Parts: sequence; structure tokens; C-alpha cells
Amino acid sequence: MTKPIVAICYPAPVDSTLLEQRRGPELLVRELPNHVIVDMRDRTPDDLSPAELDQLAEVTVAFILDVPDWLIEHCPKLAWIHSLKTGYDHIDLNQLHQREIRLTNGAGTAATEIAEFVIARVLEHWKHLPKIAEQQQRHEWRPRFGRALSNAHVVLVGYGPINQEVARLLSPFGTRLTAVRRSAGTPSLGVERVVSLDNLGQALATADIVVAALPSTSSTVGMFDAATFASMKPGAFFVNVGRGSAVVESDLVASLESGHLGGAATDVTETEPLPEDDSLWDSAVRISPHCSASLDNIMRRVHELFVRNVSLFESGKAMENEVDVASERLN
Repeated sequence: MTKPIVAICYPAPVDSTLLEQRRGPELLVRELPNHVIVDMRDRTPDDLSPAELDQLAEVTVAFILDVPDWLIEHCPKLAWIHSLKTGYDHIDLNQLHQREIRLTNGAGTAATEIAEFVIARVLEHWKHLPKIAEQQQRHEWRPRFGRALSNAHVVLVGYGPINQEVARLLSPFGTRLTAVRRSAGTPSLGVERVVSLDNLGQALATADIVVAALPSTSSTVGMFDAATFASMKPGAFFVNVGRGSAVVESDLVASLESGHLGGAATDVTETEPLPEDDSLWDSAVRISPHCSASLDNIMRRVHELFVRNVSLFESGKAMENEVDVASERLN
């Protein structure tokens, strides 16, 4: 197989190295020295010379954040798209299926840091850290004792790379871990118990902590609604680091206001950016603006993943993090 021509189509802020030279990001230039790299960072076909347009037409691989609206039209030989993101609900899978374009994603490249953020939110809540900080501001010496994580029941809804890492990092705390997956028969290292999504309510009924890390599909949209929150153990703490569409935000707020839920934190919202006048800002939900990851590590890992996959693509082997486009387009 001839070496693929690679187009870098993500925005320059993702990686601006060697931008003036238009050679492509430094890491890829170093690791793929014999490949032609078409540097489309912050450019469109309208910015290209006729010779550059001819080169773009030969591109077989595109490295993206979001799919540029010109990509499919101007790259008729495109055979593979690699996305920085884990989710792919922003990609037209039907179009990829029709064009027989393969898709890989960045799943797992931010898992460790997101898992750390989850645990930080849990400890912040269970150890009453905001209240203790408020007491310090008031010069108030009043012991406020938190809860122990040991023996707490943690239910991980969705057991992909993020919640697998949550399980690994929580293990030393002595928590009891349950994974909720499409099928209870799926092998799931790191947890004591696996239940299917059909039995979600059964798992939630005894959960002290619930961590949602779900993709956005037709079956997960609105999964956490009033009925789901009502099925949770009173006083439970809920964290969402998957997709905002999985949560009916007004129902989450209502469950907190009623006192049924003990607390909640979310790194994702149904609408992003969250509008300034959205009532969620003034609720009891701890909100972070989709920043639970750490960019330096993500960029390194996602580029390393891409380089490994280039080699696999060239040799005709199965690639890491390949999405089953034919099946997923039906979800």
C-alpha cells in the first residue's frame, strides 16, 4: 500500500507547532517523516493554490476535531477519518457508510484525567470541602466531619475507558463497584458486579455514588430523568462526565431541590456553552465547562494513537478505537 496522504484539519489552537511553515504539527512531522502532510489547520480550500487543491484531492486520511464542511467534497479519495473526540454524534455516519470511509476516535486518551476529576468531585462533596472553605472565610472553628469512601457502593453507568479508569483509581479506597453496561455478560475487569442497562434501577437503588459516562445515542438521550433519579438511593451523589444529553437537567435540579439527591456535579450540559441565563447555573449542581481533562496529556496521547493507527492502516490491520460505522449509524 502506498503511504497515505494525511490532511490535518483540526483548529490551530489544538497544536500550533510549525504552523507558519505549513508542514503539519511537529509531533506528526517527526513521527511520519516519509508521509505527505497537507496542513489545513485554520484553512479552507478557498485559501489554497491550484497545486495545493490538487494535493488536497489526493488526501486519503483526515485528522479532525469537527468535520469541516468541505472535507467530503474536496477529498474524493478519503478512506479514513480520525477524530480527536471520543463521541461521534457530530459526524454523519450514514455519509461515511455510503462512502466506505473508516472512522477512529480518541476514546481513552483523556480517561485518566477525567477519572481524577470525578474522584475530586466526589471527595469535594463527601468531605464537605466547600463548607469548610466557607467556615474559614468566616473564621469559624466548627468541626465538620465527612464520609468515608471505604465500603461505599459506586455504580458506574457506562463502562468504557473513563469509568474503567474511575474503577481503577477508586479501588484503593475500598469501594464496592458495580458496572452498568448494555449486556451484563460483557467481561468487565475491575468491578465486583455487572448489570445490564435494563436493570439500571436495581443498581441505582443501593448506590451511594453514581458516575455516568455514556455516549450520546438514541437509547441514552434523557436516560437520567425524574424516574431514574427517584430510583436512586436517598442522599446519593451523581456525577456526569459523558454527554449532557443523557440528563434531563430540570429533573436533576428538582431531585436536588427536593432533597432526594444529596448532590450532583456535571462537566457536560445539554447545550454547550451553557447560556449565561440558564437556570442550571444557579442550581445546586456543581458545574464545570467541559474541562475535566488535561490538554497536555490528551494531545500527546491522541497524536501517539494516530501515529500507531497510520501504521496499522498501511498494513491493512484493524485499527485501535475503530468505530463500527455500519452498526453505530443505526443507534
